[in-house]
Order: sequence, then C-alpha cells, then structure tokens
Amino acid sequence: MTSTLPAGKNHKVFADNYFTSVPLVQHLKERGIHYIGTIQINRVKDCAMMDEKELKKNGRGSMDFRVNQDNNIIVRWYDNKAVNLISSFVGIEPVGNVKRWDRKSKTHIMVPRPAIVETYNKFMGGVDLLDMLSALYKFSFRSRRWYMYIWWHTVTVAVINAWKLYRRDQKKLEPQMKPMGLRRFQALVGTSLTSAGKTKIKCGRPLSSPEATATPPRKRPSCSVPLDMRRDGIDHFPTWET
Repeated sequence: MTSTLPAGKNHKVFADNYFTSVPLVQHLKERGIHYIGTIQINRVKDCAMMDEKELKKNGRGSMDFRVNQDNNIIVRWYDNKAVNLISSFVGIEPVGNVKRWDRKSKTHIMVPRPAIVETYNKFMGGVDLLDMLSALYKFSFRSRRWYMYIWWHTVTVAVINAWKLYRRDQKKLEPQMKPMGLRRFQALVGTSLTSAGKTKIKCGRPLSSPEATATPPRKRPSCSVPLDMRRDGIDHFPTWET
C-alpha cells in the first residue's frame, strides 16, 4: 500500500499490529518513510522486555523500551493492560500525562503517557473508535457471496460517520438537546430506507362493499415517522380514488 508513496518526502505511516513488523519498519525507513504502529511482541526477536505482571506491579503508566542498532524503538506501556508500539521517528520523550478513571479510589488520576502513545492515539484514535462502534450493534448474516460482506461493512461505516456528523452539528446548533444514541440513529436510517416510496396517503370516501360491517377499527399502537421521511417531499400528496 505504500508503494505509491514517493521516497524521501517525510511521509508518516500509522498502522495496527496486523501489518507491523521490524523488517517493514526498517524497509520504510530506508525509503525515507516514517512508521509508527502497535506490534505483537512475538514478532520481535531477541528483545527481552518487562512482562505485563511486572509493569502492573509498578502501576499504571509504567513503561519499558528498547532501541536497536537502527534507532528504531519498541515501547511497552501499561495502562489497563500492556500495549506494545514500535516507531522509527518518535520515542518516549516528552512524557506527558493523561486523565484516567481509577476504580479503587473512584476518582480521576493522572497517568504518565510516553510521546509514542500520544502520537499514535492522535492519528489512529478515530480508526480504533470506528472499529469499536462497528462492533456495538453488528448485524450478522451469512452469505455465499463474499462481496455482500464488503457492501454491508461499507454501509455500516457510512452510518457511523453520519452519526458522528449529526452529533457534531447538533452540539453546535442545539447544545441544550441530548443527541440520540447510535442504536436509535441506525434504526431511524433503516426505517427511512426501507419505507422510501412505499407510504401513500389516501383520501376520500372508501369503496362501498356488501361485506363492510360497522365494527369499529381496532386501535393499533402509533409509530412516529422519522423526521427525514416527513421532509423528503416524496409521496406526501394525497391521492384520490373513486
């Protein structure tokens, strides 16, 4: 995927542990492309680091790091669990602080955070958030057509992005109102898409029928129509039938 990037232009690549390896980091570095990403520790040979239990004893914010002969750094940082990152352009300095909730004291505490973690979260936080939101209300289905999974994932990503834009706009336009949750937003989008072009309002006297009885209609629970359907301007004029 980086083959189209020009060399020596100070590009920076961010990725998760699915792609990351030490040879890849060094290869991109030789092309003048910087890299940062999470990494599985079993992909790093001859790199003894503190295990997660030792870091946990030292408390949240504890870290360990190693630098190889090519000046690539591997950092293990412990927050709620240990995370491993590798980079060719950013290290642990400067060490900042991040606010975290402590369950034991039931208060917010400041946890030390190395620069490599802050940089990674700055550019990859949105990707991780998208993955988390995609898994919240995932609709599972089976199909032999592999492209259906790609299509459905594309729709899911589009709906989540639309929800994020909706929350941003509502915060600016109507900050006093509480925005709807993702599940409600997805339900309204689904209702709008499946009901488009099907709703027709009929006016006039009903057709006479010998089988008609004077039995009053049974009351059914009302269902509010989504706002975007009410204002889409499609099939909202009454149709007259005789």
